Amino acid sequence: MAKIKNAIIAVFVSFVVVASMVVAGKDGTASAAIEPPPVSTSISPLPAAQDGCPIIFPDGQVAVAPNQPAVPNQSTVGIINALCDVTLDFIRCGFTPTSVSIACDTNGDAISDISIPLKNINVINNLLFQATIPALSTTPGSAFPLVCCGGETTITLSRTVTAGDDNAFGTFTQTITCSIDLGIRAPVVISATPSDGDCANGQNLLIPGTCFVLADGKPNVTSVFAVELGNPNNIIQAENFVILTPNLIDAFFRPGPAQAGKTFLLFVKGPNGTSRNLTSLPPLAPAGCPLGNEQGVKVTFRCKGTSVPGSGDAASIAVLSGCRVDRDDDGLFTLSIFGNGIRDGATLTVGGVTPKKVKLRDPDASGNVFSRITVRKKFCESLPGAIVITNPDGTSSAPVFCPERCMNQ
Repeated sequence: MAKIKNAIIAVFVSFVVVASMVVAGKDGTASAAIEPPPVSTSISPLPAAQDGCPIIFPDGQVAVAPNQPAVPNQSTVGIINALCDVTLDFIRCGFTPTSVSIACDTNGDAISDISIPLKNINVINNLLFQATIPALSTTPGSAFPLVCCGGETTITLSRTVTAGDDNAFGTFTQTITCSIDLGIRAPVVISATPSDGDCANGQNLLIPGTCFVLADGKPNVTSVFAVELGNPNNIIQAENFVILTPNLIDAFFRPGPAQAGKTFLLFVKGPNGTSRNLTSLPPLAPAGCPLGNEQGVKVTFRCKGTSVPGSGDAASIAVLSGCRVDRDDDGLFTLSIFGNGIRDGATLTVGGVTPKKVKLRDPDASGNVFSRITVRKKFCESLPGAIVITNPDGTSSAPVFCPERCMNQ
């Protein structure tokens, strides 16, 4: 790849030098240009540059997860799905910047509201420098925040020149803002709730993630499926699914009793590729890039197997009806969860996290079944999120999405 890049730059330099040779007319103006030599057809032509902007493309091939669109040669389209860091080449910038940043539109309103700074600005020669979009601490498998779903955006290059012997005009900042196409992101799956459930009778799953809906309102998900861990030929399609929000899917699976005890990787698929859930790194992936999803987490669901009479019947399963967040005079938040069939000893998760303080409230006459749970501490960070209650016999409620928030934390 380095040989190809050097050849491209050499051809580019030759073109610039030869094209600049002109025949001057009597009035001193340029009247004719010498034709440049033909470019070898074995070398891909460079992308067209915008006025005043450098030519920008990745430094070498870009690694993406299987079943995601490949990044074309010398194109930035698709780097939104890149595994970990992405190094870009900048040709003929006109100046060497001291900072480079890529903008990101998080809500599809064509207004950039996140700026991603690049690192390691490295000058190769007078025509070429490189800079790297770094993987994020929150998403070590991706250089882009999960709220960034790609598309057309801008990249800004700037430098500040201070006053000196070679600058008599005082300090000034030079900036160029150019368009760049990141491509459209494949759907991203963050987790699944519950993490295990009834395979014989079927299980409803809440699947939070991002980029389930495109900026134009069209769905970015056409199927939801599970693949047995260690056996890629065992694929279970969701019987139905609903995109509740751009960040949440409700899917129903009925794996059947034959899948008892098996663990499945969960995926969502759409017109722009399949969500990432790596069990091994593909070729060209940077060393140390994490497995699983962009956060480095494997999203799985485990089949419990056939229901046991007396423990998996409808009467023993908690049914949730709603939630509410209140704040007391001391500024502490309380989450109230309402439902029925909540049994003494029940546990719960909020957004996949187990809260610190849980109390069962409003018992029935027997004192063993409750209709309300209150939660204190370690839940605000998980809202909005899915709530699941598991009774002592191991039966779990269908996940219910709680849209509440702890305001003014």
